[in-house]
Amino acid sequence: MYDTEFGSIWHDDFPDGSLKDDYLTIISSIIKTDEPKAAVNIAAMSDEQARKVISQICSLSEGVAYVLGRQSVSALSVEGHSHD
Repeated sequence: MYDTEFGSIWHDDFPDGSLKDDYLTIISSIIKTDEPKAAVNIAAMSDEQARKVISQICSLSEGVAYVLGRQSVSALSVEGHSHD
């Protein structure tokens, strides 16, 4: 588990596949063995590096929202059919 100081996230919170891969890529950018605090590593980044990580986080967030939305729609569909 990584405490990003923005909330705790574990790689198993993501299904295997591109979302988990994207998460691990982001973590490797912001968590370093010599400095485990994400905020310190983010502050040390160049503007270009920070923009790249922010873009990766936004893409991951959109991907997670899409998957959760799809699951939510599936759950609603199942619930809708169970009342028929």
